[in-house]
Amino acid sequence: MIDLEKLADQMGIARDYIDSCGQYTVIAKDSRIAALSAMGFPVHDESEMEKVLKTMELYPYTEVMEPVLVLRDGDKPFIYFNTPASFDEKGKISWSLTLEDGTEYKDSFPLSEVEIADYKTVQGQEFDKRRFIIKEDLPYGYHTFRIKISGAGKAINKEMSLIRAPLKCYVPDAIAQGKKIWGVSTQLYSLRSKQNWGIGDFHDLKDLLSYVAETGGHFVGLNPLHAGYPANPDPDMVSPYSPSSRYWLNVIYIRIEDIPEFNLSAKAKEIVYQNSFQQKLRALRDREYVDYRTVIELKLKVLRTLFDSLRLDDKRSLRGRKFLEFIEKGGSSLINMATYDAMQASLYAKGVNAWGWKLFPKEYRSFVSPFVEAWRKEHIDEVRFYCYLQFIAKEQLEEAYLVAKKAGMIVGTYRDLAVGVAPGSCDVWSDEDGIYREKAEIGAPPDMLGPLGQSWGLAPMDPYSLKQSAYRKFIALYQANMQSCGALRIDHAAGLYRMWWVPPEHRPTEGAYVAYPIHDLLGIIALESHRNKCMLIAEDLGTIPMELRHALKEANTFSYKLFFGERAFDGGYIAPKDYEKQAISALTTHDMPTLKGWWTLSDLTLGQKLGIYAPADATRLAFDRNNAKQRILDSLHGLMSVGAEVPRHAADCPMSEALAVGMQIHMCRGNCALYSSQIEDWIGVEKPVNVPGTFREYPNWRRKLTANLDEIFSDPKVLELTAKMTQARDHAK
Repeated sequence: MIDLEKLADQMGIARDYIDSCGQYTVIAKDSRIAALSAMGFPVHDESEMEKVLKTMELYPYTEVMEPVLVLRDGDKPFIYFNTPASFDEKGKISWSLTLEDGTEYKDSFPLSEVEIADYKTVQGQEFDKRRFIIKEDLPYGYHTFRIKISGAGKAINKEMSLIRAPLKCYVPDAIAQGKKIWGVSTQLYSLRSKQNWGIGDFHDLKDLLSYVAETGGHFVGLNPLHAGYPANPDPDMVSPYSPSSRYWLNVIYIRIEDIPEFNLSAKAKEIVYQNSFQQKLRALRDREYVDYRTVIELKLKVLRTLFDSLRLDDKRSLRGRKFLEFIEKGGSSLINMATYDAMQASLYAKGVNAWGWKLFPKEYRSFVSPFVEAWRKEHIDEVRFYCYLQFIAKEQLEEAYLVAKKAGMIVGTYRDLAVGVAPGSCDVWSDEDGIYREKAEIGAPPDMLGPLGQSWGLAPMDPYSLKQSAYRKFIALYQANMQSCGALRIDHAAGLYRMWWVPPEHRPTEGAYVAYPIHDLLGIIALESHRNKCMLIAEDLGTIPMELRHALKEANTFSYKLFFGERAFDGGYIAPKDYEKQAISALTTHDMPTLKGWWTLSDLTLGQKLGIYAPADATRLAFDRNNAKQRILDSLHGLMSVGAEVPRHAADCPMSEALAVGMQIHMCRGNCALYSSQIEDWIGVEKPVNVPGTFREYPNWRRKLTANLDEIFSDPKVLELTAKMTQARDHAK
């Protein structure tokens, strides 16, 4: 009888774990087997399973070498490969090592000169495991190792991707030397200005970076800028953490008037400057929430006019050549993204509910289908139009980052990498390497924030397939997201070590942890970090094992420290000066209430209204909250972060400007290298950006700021606050 539990062990599916409260937890056998099924194993067909297991057992030996080897600083320079034992006496090996820059090393000699490190008999066949020592001084980069082995009348040719990587990620010199900085975190779509089209855009980002730099800040942290669904901007599809593609950008952030072609197109300007059009823009700007559908429809109308009227793919012009070079460099990834968007738009125009590729007509559900290729050729103009949108978006994001660097910001733009993509997304549809598994969702086991566990509706990457593809898409993912920024936040960094898979028809509590090759993944991240001069911030909240914390620390990534979660055993709040240095601290995040909402308990009132909390739960949480507020006041007064203008007793202390400023200064005096503040907390916004656990109950990812950027940064109170924050950071020890 097949031992499926043993196979689950082999595939990295955990038997147990320590939860966020320190409790030992056993993962149910059914959950582990369901995870195997989600990986593609025919667990309910014993005869098929026997065939699969036999193939798997022999595979490492018949394939000779692993498809990829990641050597980080400190690793032994060994390459292991397997050969039939019969090759030993007369065997010969020829090898070549081609570096990324084209330099080649090669040699040949008897196979017997390569050390046998182990041997094994598999299915009646004897194999030797040999250890080849790389004597060349390998530079950091992506190299190729090839071997040709002959013996016993046979010849074997194999190739391996050899990645040489640093142990530690890049850190800007100023921060490495002890400089402590502050910045702001914001949702780009939430920014208000007098010129945008009812949604924050890349020009607003330029302005925000300039304002923050002028007031002493060194970074602006953003929500994920990943590509959305321009043909389907419904509220259900706008979460930046459930994108269509993590390799490309959300084109809704394009500022139309900043496109070079706009001033050359009389047709486009005529559309935009019509009174009726301007009235629509004013209405969009005045709305409390972003109207994604109307915004993208208006922008696409003008963008289409620009593209159609100016022949932007004409290689006779400098601009045209630049665009065509962008398409060539984007390769199949860009073409697939553009095809997906163009096809989805076409299907919607015909009345098809094409919210994801699974609802496309059957012949279009695979990107390699000949029908898709025929459609692309027939609609090449539409496909190039969506390539053009990515071209413009990338250009405008780059321009924003240049503003930050010219202003002397140490970090500048700070991007966010979402943990995954939706099953109906472009990335899953165009999965060239077969790395996504659609029969599971990633999430989190039960913890204090989600006692029923969480399932995020995102398709996991399969760790085995990732390695078989030599991490090609993983490398491309980090290369894409380290562009035009000085820092990258890794959402749910626990996923580098293990991911909670929730199989179909299982509750989030019935998931299982699947292990990922953290050594290799961190090596790739460190390599790209140095190449792009981009520091890494690992969101390490929730159920995080100590092994992962050590690995992230060793790799020089920066941890997350949230004030409300940093409490001592006696319930008091840890002084920010006692936080670790290699971290970014914050009062609140996009998944938490705003500072005002937390202090006034309006998040609990909202939670009851939305059905998240029963009245009894809300009463208990309110009691705990009031105790927490008292402990916060004790800490603020004890460390002299606030004065007599802030009452010492929570029952007598409403949220006030003095309290809000005091809490910001309290954090700025802390030990963390970076402190991230939210603009909402500067201007007293009460409503949250996102209420976890809700879908249609609350307008998540749509709430705007309550004032324009120029108004915020000309407010004397904001200028006084930022001056105090800068002073506190400069004097922090």
